[in-house]
Amino acid sequence: MRNGGRIQAVVCVVALAGAARALANEPPGGELPVDREQQLWERIMPLTQPVAATQPYEDWFEAARRQRQVLLTRLRLYLTVYPGGAHRDEALRLELVTLFELATLRDGALDELCARVEELLRAPPSADVGEEAAYWAILCRHRAARSATSRPTSAPVGTPDPTLLSLYREYFQTYPRSRYAPRLADLLFADAARRDDRAALQDVLTQMRTHFADHAVTAALEGQWRRITAVGESFWPALRTLDGREVHRSDYEGHPTLIIVWAGFDDRACRSVQEVNHLRSTHAELRVIGVALDETAAQTATAARELGLDWPQCNDELGWGGEFVRNWGVTHVPFVFILDRAGRLVGTATEADWAELARPALEPSPN
Repeated sequence: MRNGGRIQAVVCVVALAGAARALANEPPGGELPVDREQQLWERIMPLTQPVAATQPYEDWFEAARRQRQVLLTRLRLYLTVYPGGAHRDEALRLELVTLFELATLRDGALDELCARVEELLRAPPSADVGEEAAYWAILCRHRAARSATSRPTSAPVGTPDPTLLSLYREYFQTYPRSRYAPRLADLLFADAARRDDRAALQDVLTQMRTHFADHAVTAALEGQWRRITAVGESFWPALRTLDGREVHRSDYEGHPTLIIVWAGFDDRACRSVQEVNHLRSTHAELRVIGVALDETAAQTATAARELGLDWPQCNDELGWGGEFVRNWGVTHVPFVFILDRAGRLVGTATEADWAELARPALEPSPN
């Protein structure tokens, strides 16, 4: 039986090698030309692109499943024929991604992915592959933890899973230079902000400053940290209206003030500025400034006119690249900054809770 198993394994490897040579158009019987590895890799890469959307949905689903299965086969052919090839680490990364995608396109079972992850963790061919396998191990460990209990939960949809966050935190600390570190930093920073855990916020930001100093996520987290630490402090950004006039602080002193980041192309933002407009109509002391992210000032002017907004609007025509949104870590619209009568930042909020946060700032000042 042992000899039979060995013979079967050898036959399998030979068959895979033969298939790989066929994919690379290699003449049978000759030595492998130097460029055959790259030719095979170039036949793999197109399969990593998304399948074109089709209707009905079932046709797209089946096409995506077939494509991913072919991709997995070719990746394994490459790894068999070129186990130390120039694209080995990328092939292994794609193999894990493809195993996950196939699982989601089938029945959701991750057994094959988890088995491959364990294999790579036992003997990673490189540090990069070890980091990659450790990342996918999070999914496997989380699935195992969830399946170990059948207790239902009443947590609302969207509430971060504490177990998953803990696994992410462990990975982020262990592999601070991983390709996944910026994405995890964004999730962990948001969680720490929800819990108002300043120490955790600083830890995440320090890691990103150290290992991803020039990354876009680091810049965004810097802005969010600047915004969080500005609460309770005197706050006045440099802003100019659509006609180029500077917004002077003296015009707003002694008044509760809202600075709302919005865009005429976003329905939720338009609803929020209308709600702000209604609040302003019932609180004469309230001052409002709009910071719009429309492509042009003309578009903002048109949207403001159609919505009946008569308060100052600012638009530097840089959209998400504008100084205000970058400096204060604004990542979505609508987004509201609330200032009290003394010009201090009370806090920031989204469309769901800005009105509640603004209520104390609108209370009459004590005599």
